[in-house]
Amino acid sequence: MGVSRAYIAPTPYNGVELSEVDYEQTADTMYMAHIDHEPWKLVRYGHTDWRFIKVTFSPVLAAPGSTTIVPTQPNVDSENDGDNFFPQPVSYCVTAVNEDTGEESRASGIQTATVDLSLKRNYVTFGWAAVSGADRYNVYKADNSQFFGYIGTTDKLTFRDDNIGPALDRAPPEAYNPFPGAGDYPSTVALFEQRAMWARSYNTPNGIWATRSALLENMDRSQPLREDDSIAFSIVAGRVNSINQLVSTTGLLALTSDSIFTVDGDGQGGILTGNSPPSVKRQIGRGASRLGALVIDNVVFYAPSVGSSVRTIQYSFEYDGQKSNDVSIFSPHLFEGFSIKAWCYAQEPRSMIWAVRSDGALLCFTWEQDQNVWGWTICETDGSFVDCISISEGGENRVYFLVDRIVGGVTRRFVERMAPQLWDDVASSVYLDCAISASFDEPQSTFSGLWHLEGRTVSGLVDGVVVHGLAVTNGHVTLPPNKPTAKRVTFGLPYTSDIDLLPIRANLPDGGNNTGRRQQTGDVCLILRDSRSVYAGIDAEHLFLIKSRTSEAYGAPDDLMNGDDYVLSTDGKAWNEVTCWIRSVDPLPMTVLGVTRDMVIGG
Repeated sequence: MGVSRAYIAPTPYNGVELSEVDYEQTADTMYMAHIDHEPWKLVRYGHTDWRFIKVTFSPVLAAPGSTTIVPTQPNVDSENDGDNFFPQPVSYCVTAVNEDTGEESRASGIQTATVDLSLKRNYVTFGWAAVSGADRYNVYKADNSQFFGYIGTTDKLTFRDDNIGPALDRAPPEAYNPFPGAGDYPSTVALFEQRAMWARSYNTPNGIWATRSALLENMDRSQPLREDDSIAFSIVAGRVNSINQLVSTTGLLALTSDSIFTVDGDGQGGILTGNSPPSVKRQIGRGASRLGALVIDNVVFYAPSVGSSVRTIQYSFEYDGQKSNDVSIFSPHLFEGFSIKAWCYAQEPRSMIWAVRSDGALLCFTWEQDQNVWGWTICETDGSFVDCISISEGGENRVYFLVDRIVGGVTRRFVERMAPQLWDDVASSVYLDCAISASFDEPQSTFSGLWHLEGRTVSGLVDGVVVHGLAVTNGHVTLPPNKPTAKRVTFGLPYTSDIDLLPIRANLPDGGNNTGRRQQTGDVCLILRDSRSVYAGIDAEHLFLIKSRTSEAYGAPDDLMNGDDYVLSTDGKAWNEVTCWIRSVDPLPMTVLGVTRDMVIGG
């Protein structure tokens, strides 16, 4: 599917910086962190209205202005010649509060009067101007140069104090910005317990800063600290622990360059509060790289800071803590000498992780935790994968890729979307790379719109029939004489799908096993689902087409193969193992649910 135009929004980042941008999204707002830039957010106001805005970490509500103070003191203890009249300075400030968000503004300007409120009938009237968006106002008082403390709330614009004692454990919020300039900018962001969590700057690589509770862009705090105030702390351990990722699951995980830590309020999973230090506990001694972690169900996938592998983090009842496993241990050859540049998770319909390797190959990890089924596959294309992302569309996850391909001798970058796994019939399926599909009311013989593959030789699926070797000239292809016209077509770059099964290792009735003995593969039985044009054999050089055509009409495509009755006799080659190779070379579906092999053992 093509697009008529691209929407462009100015960005504070250079292209070479994008790989180091961390982000976290809530609704139409995406918070972004880069160690060389102030925190920014990308806000979507409409389909064609996207804006990058600096995060200022201040309340939305303005502080009340135009404050006034009027002391009223009719009682000066005249009956005792003023012996008990002892005026003292008393100061006031006020904040605005929004009922819907719970946000409280910073304090207004301070007004001071000298008055004796200890005598009856004496009082002070404190006033201020209305604040847009405010539903009520909190008033604070300081007696004779003490700290400010809360004395009351009102929805009016004046407050009368007749000697109310201030609650000194509740003071007005004060401005706090932990990111004042270069060197202090954070590079990691996450959302946890209704707070925005920021971490890792040049000056404090092990630092974590959290906004006020339920206020993602407010770092204000009070003295003394309150439970909903912003939080600042560092992870202190035996080594330098630069915080590479913050991951929000059932708790908060800090993935550092040296270890993995849990962060909570009390060491028992309690919530974080602004007036008590958090509990930070080291769980795993294998640090994480800067590659963004993936959270799948209750499991975190990450790339370690040292070595070439993929590991998981999940809670273990056995350890009563977090545990890490190497999920690339059965496929080390796919990772040794390489790193992962980008990855994403596609939940439906197959539950797979797609990972772009540093050499441009694509790795696919099938993950079914409940069934304990997992494994890696390598996918290579006529080009180089650059990046990937998964987006939910139409009841399944569609994966988008950036791919570099050489067209007409020039390297061009493509935005490609993986075809849907759910299709009605074979003619609407897509198993070609860099493909384009179309449907027509009347049969056509020549098709246009293939400028992106100019000069390339492509394959096609036309009304469910496979055609190969079509040359793209002036953006057009013409069907061959054996399939002159079609109404539903897909054209793209062909690829080969191979499945190489591990050799059988089995114990034998004589007490030994088949390792090191002369043996050969007998018949092979495949269990298939919605498949066509499947080859199988003992290796890539000895393949046979599995017979599928039965009662189809002449000229019609083969029906899809379903079931477990597809038996193939292999070449009678005796060697040191029993193997099986399965291949698909056509742009057609192939789903192998199971394979059984006869094993013929020599003396």
